[in-house]
Amino acid sequence: MRDPFRPFKTAHLLVIILCLCASGESCFNPFSPSVIGPSALKPVAPQVDPDSVLYNFKYAYENRDSIVYENCLDHEFIFIYRDQDEIEQREVEVEVPRDGRGGDIYRTKALFRVFDDIRLDTWKVTVAPDSVAEEIWKRRNVTFHLSLRDTDGDYDYQHLEATGFAEFLFRRSTEDNLWRIVRWIDRSI
Repeated sequence: MRDPFRPFKTAHLLVIILCLCASGESCFNPFSPSVIGPSALKPVAPQVDPDSVLYNFKYAYENRDSIVYENCLDHEFIFIYRDQDEIEQREVEVEVPRDGRGGDIYRTKALFRVFDDIRLDTWKVTVAPDSVAEEIWKRRNVTFHLSLRDTDGDYDYQHLEATGFAEFLFRRSTEDNLWRIVRWIDRSI
């Protein structure tokens, strides 16, 4: 049997969509979020300084939002951490680039897929002296407690926790004037 109210339902839906589009500056497509800048759907801070970038960084982790996370990283981003070399029994500094297979974005997307609940419960940011090289980089030190949980059991209900200390170096992009992370140095012991 044909629904006699179908034309009214369709018209009603069309009116709602048009009102939503007209109420904002422009209509947005939630299936194609912006690549640069804050998302229209999420409470993301404009990256006008290093602290707003760290806000977005924390938000991206806790909401498993790879688009916001990727936006926090400069194109020349490098993640640096210390690894124990079991063979030579010494510490080795490892540098992970931003892009590519095995790069930081690739690894972080995998982390977001595995863990359903990611928390940065302790997130204490302190301002550190700026770095002067070829350009001025802003520096922030962060003490954190990271909690990762697989709550749906896809990966055997894994639960991992880490407490640490990280140093972040930022610079302002000449392309869009937004601040981004150039170096993330994990200084955890």
